[in-house]
Amino acid sequence: MQCSFRGRRAAGKETAVMARPSKYTSEFRRRAIEEVLDRGRSVTEVANSLSITTPETLRRWVVQAKIDRGLVTGPTTEELAEIKALRKEVADQQRTIEILKAATTFFAQEADRRSR
Repeated sequence: MQCSFRGRRAAGKETAVMARPSKYTSEFRRRAIEEVLDRGRSVTEVANSLSITTPETLRRWVVQAKIDRGLVTGPTTEELAEIKALRKEVADQQRTIEILKAATTFFAQEADRRSR
């Protein structure tokens, strides 16, 4: 199971959010998108024929596929993955900074006590 931090804070602390496994394989998604974009079938028709939970799910896949194919503007799947990774890195660095600040304060107080 994957566990990820989504930047949510409860009482000043990060909370872990379990990543939900994908209900549909990438091959299934590719075929469904192909039906809409390459064969001209409607999103609702394809969603119903493939038993996709809601047409909106397939609609989101199609929009992202159009972006990835350069048919419309927007962040590609690769760019979204990079953004996600960079946000995780920033969150990790922010946690490190907070730890270092706390350690600096602690050791400064210890040094002050010893100098008295």
